[in-house]
Amino acid sequence: MKTSGKKLAGLRRHHANRIIKTRSQLLEALDRMESSNTVVVPPGFDWSKMTLAREAGVNINTVVRKMRSGEWAFPEVNDRFEMLKQKRVRAMIAPDAKEQRIIELRREVEKLRKENRQLALEVNRIGRQVLEERNRANRMADYERQNISLREEINRIQQARSARSGERV
Repeated sequence: MKTSGKKLAGLRRHHANRIIKTRSQLLEALDRMESSNTVVVPPGFDWSKMTLAREAGVNINTVVRKMRSGEWAFPEVNDRFEMLKQKRVRAMIAPDAKEQRIIELRREVEKLRKENRQLALEVNRIGRQVLEERNRANRMADYERQNISLREEINRIQQARSARSGERV
């Protein structure tokens, strides 16, 4: 009985610490999302609870879980999330000059990426042509060596024939 009581007390301590740790992970993830310095999700993320869960390294059900009373399991996290989401939506409605510049630069980056992909395809195509031409040149060099060898053989045969015909005369 004593060992099961100890185990139960240990499990309760562990569970209490786990809730504190999870709350801390969620709040830290919100801080990173607010400052746009996310570690897990890429920049330009959608402001959603799924994104929050990914960034915090927890299951989505942890973020959206409600207690039997109908309250959120982590009300301060959900309240802060909604406040930051509303703030983000207001900021997106009226983008300032910096936001416009960021949008323009992102478009330019995307255009340059497409151009880079096209150039990479062109480099591949030219590289294949170079290899084909090199193989063709190697085959031509082989044919030339064979031709030289055959000419030498023909000359030997002709000399041998002329030498034999000279002996017969």
